[in-house]
Amino acid sequence: MDLVKNLHRDEIRSGYIVTSDVKKIWNRALEVWREIDRICRKHSIRYFACSGTLLGAARHGGVIPWDTDLDFCMLRPEFDRFRRVLSDELSDVFEIVSDEFHALNICHSQTTLIENRNDKPHGLGIDVFVMDAAPDGTSEGFLAFNSLNELMGTIFNFPAVVRHVQSGGKTVNDWRVIEELNALPDLKSKFEFIHGYASALFDQSANVAWIADSVRNKINLKKHWFRDVVYLPFETVELPAPIDYAEVLTAYYGDWHKFVRDAHTIRNAVFSADIPWREFVARADWDIVFPPK
Repeated sequence: MDLVKNLHRDEIRSGYIVTSDVKKIWNRALEVWREIDRICRKHSIRYFACSGTLLGAARHGGVIPWDTDLDFCMLRPEFDRFRRVLSDELSDVFEIVSDEFHALNICHSQTTLIENRNDKPHGLGIDVFVMDAAPDGTSEGFLAFNSLNELMGTIFNFPAVVRHVQSGGKTVNDWRVIEELNALPDLKSKFEFIHGYASALFDQSANVAWIADSVRNKINLKKHWFRDVVYLPFETVELPAPIDYAEVLTAYYGDWHKFVRDAHTIRNAVFSADIPWREFVARADWDIVFPPK
């Protein structure tokens, strides 16, 4: 089904050439979106277009011409509900590539995406990010966010947390919580541990954020901007957006009407909208695809 306008034609959009091959990638991503949308509608789960996808909907009425992926987000309560039903609901042609504390990646199994030789092969897909409690100027919001941030640090750099305490620093969480998390046997169980904490802390702040954005870019969004959904035209369909999407876009991009080409692209990766990734893995000559250095 053609979900992208003029799918089989190269065209110039916003002064930029978009080929039909790139449009096929967009179309496959929208097929994944359609499956997510089906599941969310069935279970009354609210979700939103975010980042470049939201910008594309608001500014271009479709994919940003120089972009190649689709991103969506959910507030923590909806994200938790979505995770609980996803495995049972997902049709066979779609796969969960990664299920982490802060995001899910869902792909189309009849496609291929490999970004480098050491990358785990999978299909073209989309990311679903979770919006957790973020700093809002209150002590409760500060503690909620920093509690989650510290638990993430415990997972990925526990020695740094230990050094911080040994040098006289204090932790936001009780040390017994940190030790309990660190003692868990694998990454999956550690992520599940943080999921529980994030859910308990969600109501402690009036702001939300994808935790990586808040840590790196200090981007925090008002929770009430997501109080309801509006639908924006996007290629041949409509995508859900936060009711105050203009405020969200301003927080991310400032003057979001101005065109700025982002460096993010998969066009230097190995990808196909037609070849299933398992078939590619079975038949590919890896020394040709990724020549040894």
